[in-house]
Amino acid sequence: MAGGFSPGARKNEAENGMRQIESTYKILSSDCDRHGFWRMNSVMVLMQELAGEHSILLGCGRKDTLQFNAVWILTRHEMVIDRYPEIAQTVVGKSFPGRPRRGIFPRYYLIEDGRGRPLARGSSFWVLADVNTRQMLPECPPVTALMPDTSGLTVPLHNPGAAEEVSGGLRRDVTWKPLFTDFDQNGHVNNTRAADWALCFLGEEAPIDKTPVHTLRVSYHRELLPGNPVELSFGLRERAFSLRCDALGEVALRLSGTLYDREIQPGE
Repeated sequence: MAGGFSPGARKNEAENGMRQIESTYKILSSDCDRHGFWRMNSVMVLMQELAGEHSILLGCGRKDTLQFNAVWILTRHEMVIDRYPEIAQTVVGKSFPGRPRRGIFPRYYLIEDGRGRPLARGSSFWVLADVNTRQMLPECPPVTALMPDTSGLTVPLHNPGAAEEVSGGLRRDVTWKPLFTDFDQNGHVNNTRAADWALCFLGEEAPIDKTPVHTLRVSYHRELLPGNPVELSFGLRERAFSLRCDALGEVALRLSGTLYDREIQPGE
């Protein structure tokens, strides 16, 4: 990720007893839209990178899980953007896992400014999937055993809810063929890309120069793979928006969110 994390991440993690990762990150102009607002895709990327870095420190990063022929897959994500940082501002990202249940690994995120004020809060559900069958593993005791006890930490946001499609209002339908830059190491469209697709619609249909994205939910149902066109169905009604992505006649993911109900500026 452009910008990257502070080299102090591993030191902070050692001092934290492996329970929580904490790293600084400088907001780049490339992380923001044409109006200077931090793109929701970029917020998701930062949270995902925190999760990935912490997993490596805990001994269950991608290279580790491949020993079990498994990789991490995101199934749900939710976040609230409380305030927008300015370009070149340094923020502090924090993340820790929750207690695994039936093969589902919750994780929580908090992004703050230099004074400890919240900028964004998030939560997600991760699972391990077999790299060959692409099916979720019901249990993986060796990885579960690596999860630290975080019961004493304050959860910044409830567990992620399901995305809901907007009914009524404006509707736009577009066919998109994913390109090379849409795919990640797992060979499917990266879980953050739909947020950018939704932002493209919002940039044309909503006043996001004054009332940007406030909340976001994403529910992942199946992978978007190379060679398969994606049917995008965008909906907008007042402050609520949604995006459904279908492939091969089936729902692959749903995304929904809301815009701010008042005008704001980065750095407020």
